[in-house]
Amino acid sequence: MIKTAVILFAAVVVANAMMRPMRIQNYDDCSCEHHETDPCDEEEEPSTPPTTVPTTPSTSQKATTQSTSTTRTITTTQTTPTSTTTPAVCPTDDNRYTPIIRKNGYWCAFFNQPTSRDVIPLPYSEGVEQCSLLGAEMASLETEAESILWANLVRRLSLASYPISGFWVKSDYNATSERWYWSDGQADPNIDPQPTVRDPNGKIAAFVGSDPDTPATLEVVSQRGTGPGVVNTVLCGVPGLQFS
Repeated sequence: MIKTAVILFAAVVVANAMMRPMRIQNYDDCSCEHHETDPCDEEEEPSTPPTTVPTTPSTSQKATTQSTSTTRTITTTQTTPTSTTTPAVCPTDDNRYTPIIRKNGYWCAFFNQPTSRDVIPLPYSEGVEQCSLLGAEMASLETEAESILWANLVRRLSLASYPISGFWVKSDYNATSERWYWSDGQADPNIDPQPTVRDPNGKIAAFVGSDPDTPATLEVVSQRGTGPGVVNTVLCGVPGLQFS
């Protein structure tokens, strides 16, 4: 009985094996060289490549320091230094001038000193010519201070070198007003007091007395330079620095 049961069990096993469906192998796509004898392994389904999930790089917050540049505006004021040089009031190329302060500015005058110790009369016309040759013109006497200055100089020159008894000064006569006036072009024309008239057709000359620090005496004398006194030189001058 046991032997018969074993045989029946074996027969059932063989029958089940013969009835199992077979899997068809795909030899065409197999890469084995001897698939007839050594069949390739079963075709594996293509594996899905792993999906790479991009990782967002960590953003490093950098502290941005904004440099604030402060521009300093420097205003430079150019200061022109004040000149300490005193401007020349008379022509600087000639030291013969004596500056005189007048109403409108400086007047620079000088004597045309006589060349002889003898008192020789100098005609008025020659006096005008001498000043012109020296680049000047016959000068007037605007103020009493100016008259005293030249009178004192005449006294010193008379003692030191050549005697001067009188000198011509520039003037003219206004017949309408019947007055004499200064006419060198820069002096205030007013003459007060008016000169003593010795010759109505003459010109004004300044005569110097012996008393120091006194103004010269103004007299209208002959244009020949003769009269009660002798006119033997002339006062010349040029305009200096004028007042604004």
